[in-house]
Amino acid sequence: MTQELHAPQAPLPSAPADRVLRCTSIREETASVKTFAFEPVSGEGFGWLPGQYLTFTLPLPSGDVHRCYSISSIPGEGIEITVKALVGGPGSGWLHGELEPGTVLEAHGPLGSFTPETEAPYLLLAAGSGITPLMSIARHLLQSGQSVDAVLLYSAHEPAEVIFHRELRSIPEASGLRTETILGTGSIPTLGTPRAPGRLDAALLRELVPDAHLREVYACGPAGYLDSVRGMLEAVGHDPARFHTESFDIAAHAPPAPAVAPAAGSQVFSVEFTRSGRTIDCAADAFILDAALAAGIPLPSSCTQGMCGTCKCPLLEGEVEMNHAGGIRPKEIAACKILICCSTPTGNLVIDA
Repeated sequence: MTQELHAPQAPLPSAPADRVLRCTSIREETASVKTFAFEPVSGEGFGWLPGQYLTFTLPLPSGDVHRCYSISSIPGEGIEITVKALVGGPGSGWLHGELEPGTVLEAHGPLGSFTPETEAPYLLLAAGSGITPLMSIARHLLQSGQSVDAVLLYSAHEPAEVIFHRELRSIPEASGLRTETILGTGSIPTLGTPRAPGRLDAALLRELVPDAHLREVYACGPAGYLDSVRGMLEAVGHDPARFHTESFDIAAHAPPAPAVAPAAGSQVFSVEFTRSGRTIDCAADAFILDAALAAGIPLPSSCTQGMCGTCKCPLLEGEVEMNHAGGIRPKEIAACKILICCSTPTGNLVIDA
């Protein structure tokens, strides 16, 4: 009698939904980076695409904050996020200092479109903690059972800041995934080709990946790094349509937005902020947050991309068009809350802010 053995199937990708997750373990990746593992309290797992993220509600003493964290694991191997403790970062600081195994958190997702959709040669570009969604993608490629043709270029300040060092070092050459580290100082002889310290530039990109212009590129890191990478790819003749980016840069304080005159013929509506005691004009094609900051109203905000939920406000009167990226949950929308960073007015508004 023969018995066929099959690897366990990963859950199919799930639609975004409210989740209640329990922290099951915490492990240190570097001196400033930890991986937090979770399981659904309900016992029902859910699937996601490699590169997607969850929006967590973190119960800080000053009130709940919402933060987006990439899922660094792959479906079928548990839910993990890998987070760097940022100086002055309330969300990452709370996770590193307060979260313990057994703690239950609310989350929403999975969300995001930073996911490979085609079978192609890949170039994965990461800087710092930008490795987290790319690690999920790399793990997925390695366990897909298909032929892999991928290069991961990982930029970090020094060897001690290379996240997932042991795992990256253990990837066999025969896997088809090649990893190279670009370090500001020092070197890791066992990870990639030894080279003098420096930064990634177009010349080094050509040297390490001569066929970079033929690859599907996924890049994650700070905004400055992504701008630099975009220029390098243009220099080697890469098609911008095959360049995919992810960045969760969160500014501590949003800078005042410059006042912009409404486009000719654009409708203008009034927006009353009840707590601020101010009423401003906002064009139909302008985001409410931009109009408020331009008018000198210092409303709480952070990502300005509809991801973090910092600018969430109750809408008391009127209607808006909102194009968010996971920073607000369906039950909050049903309760007439909006993210003013990604909402434009369709009439006169009254907002509790």
